[in-house]
Amino acid sequence: MFIKILNVLISKQWLIRLLALLCFTTASASYADQEQSSLTSNANAPVVKDAFEWQFMVDLALVNTPIILADVEQTEPWDYLQLGLLLDISYKGFFLQSNSRRSSTVLGGVELGYQVTVQNDWQLDLILKPYINGFDPAEIINHQEESIPQLEGLNEREFTGGIALRYSHFFDNAIFYIDLAAARTGENDQGNYSTGLIVDSFYSHLIPYRNWDIYFGAGLTYYDQALVNYYIGIDADEVTNNRALYNADSGFRAQLEVYAQYPLSQSWSFNAGLTQSIYSNHIKKSPLVDRNKLTQLMIGVLYVF
Repeated sequence: MFIKILNVLISKQWLIRLLALLCFTTASASYADQEQSSLTSNANAPVVKDAFEWQFMVDLALVNTPIILADVEQTEPWDYLQLGLLLDISYKGFFLQSNSRRSSTVLGGVELGYQVTVQNDWQLDLILKPYINGFDPAEIINHQEESIPQLEGLNEREFTGGIALRYSHFFDNAIFYIDLAAARTGENDQGNYSTGLIVDSFYSHLIPYRNWDIYFGAGLTYYDQALVNYYIGIDADEVTNNRALYNADSGFRAQLEVYAQYPLSQSWSFNAGLTQSIYSNHIKKSPLVDRNKLTQLMIGVLYVF
């Protein structure tokens, strides 16, 4: 998937100019200097990813994952079963990682990145990752018990990938990060794609309780108008009696999250999470959407090799 994201991104000159600006801005901080920097002993402090290290994990969970599309529900027992195969690997500043502090890891939060600079309590990374999942209306309808007129004949929406500069700040028991991402969707049926800005921020605070690690999180994400319109807008060739022409505005998503982990053995751990997502009110105006508040519940086990 990362190769596909990279291919759709590098063809745009404005993305190349953004990368050049990021590299120029951070060129003064060499990776050799980071390796010799004196980092704090806090477990939440940055870690220089210089040596070759890897960790493979299997995450099996039951997940209630509602989406904002109208009348789309989980209808079969296996719709609630999620299997995540997660690989964390790093070498010479490059890394492939999953977000172990978030409930949504099992849903796919893998990031490919490079550490630009690492200091005592903050760091800068270049990140390549998918930011928005796509959907195939025909496939969704085939898995539903009832027809969904709003989705019939709608063009497929592919995922949106982005390349971002991430700033992370580390506190005693908390982490805050913010991504400034140049993002691009896949091509639609007409061979066109949309590009735009995503600003993604999240704060996670750890509260240890006996053998539990409990993470309280809050996030705010901004999506450019072109990206929102790609997913929930209605083009002229998609207009039907059940779908009026619709041009979406830019949008926000706010999230509140509680995620807990409990070790069962040296390799096994139990995890559970609750995530409340709230999208901009105007998103409900789209003919494709019937709600802007979603609650995700997750309970599962994680095995670390």
